[in-house]
Amino acid sequence: MSVIDILKQKLLCSNKKPRIVYAEGWNANIQQATLEVKNNNTIDPFLIFHTKSEVPSNFNLKHIIIDEADLSKYANKLFELRQSKGLTQEQANELVKQPNYLATMIVKCNDADGEICGIDYTTKDTLKPALQIIKTAPGAKLVTSAFIMEKDNKTVVMGDCAINIYPTAEELANIAKMISLYAHNMVGIKDVRTSMLSYSTVGSGAGESVEKVRSAYNLVRDDQDLKNNHIQVFGEIQFDASYVLEVMKKKTKGITWAEPANTFIFPNIDAGNIGYKIAQRMGGWKAIGPTLIGLALPVNDLSRGASKDDVVGLSYITGNQVLLIK
Repeated sequence: MSVIDILKQKLLCSNKKPRIVYAEGWNANIQQATLEVKNNNTIDPFLIFHTKSEVPSNFNLKHIIIDEADLSKYANKLFELRQSKGLTQEQANELVKQPNYLATMIVKCNDADGEICGIDYTTKDTLKPALQIIKTAPGAKLVTSAFIMEKDNKTVVMGDCAINIYPTAEELANIAKMISLYAHNMVGIKDVRTSMLSYSTVGSGAGESVEKVRSAYNLVRDDQDLKNNHIQVFGEIQFDASYVLEVMKKKTKGITWAEPANTFIFPNIDAGNIGYKIAQRMGGWKAIGPTLIGLALPVNDLSRGASKDDVVGLSYITGNQVLLIK
């Protein structure tokens, strides 16, 4: 059973149907996906449209039409939240007419439990209002992202592939911890083995990037939260040495894993974005996500090439994030 099927079953077995707002209700894939999750009784969707003309005939899902709605509740709340940053009431009135900001305000005002955006908006335009309004979760030092990758009954997690461009050693250590816990708590990987990737394996190479990964590993290797969840982390290590056991045994004696790594932390967004897309397009792995990790409330970013099934999958992930928070 795929991770998405498992997450769907968790929603069906829960006594809560998460309310998810979709910022881009006019998109055909969004409409098809939300009809599916509504009909299978997993998600209570709420769609945003600019105008009435965007709403399909006989459309019976909960929705809001910006041109016709009274948005003063959301504008006033946005002004209250951002006036210390120089936002005026007039600017707040205009911002809530933008679906990406309106969706985030709907979540902030507890009129929805989570948000999905990004099938037409960029990652930047999805994340900016989320960081300004939702902000990071208590204890989270940053927001990161992860992809669930599936192929032939195998599941691995990869990150950060979408958010942090060139993280520092401290940021990379936090990313490794957050994604490892996500792999355990959300994806359901019982024995998480996390490799902090580099072009070097235990000193075989040298350079600024190698030193950063090594320093990040030293910061996270003894983390108590990871140990309590039986999560193993190793770095710096090359991909082949973490994924092929024969290579692992040959290249390093500092790791005693009986199975390959199942969670991969990239040193920067270049490596992460390129790496997961090679796995997806050349390797035939299905990429699910990215999921944003570290926000106080669930907000997730779709790829602009997302299919209807991608939207459904991310809906189940977002719904399960709601269950974990609630």
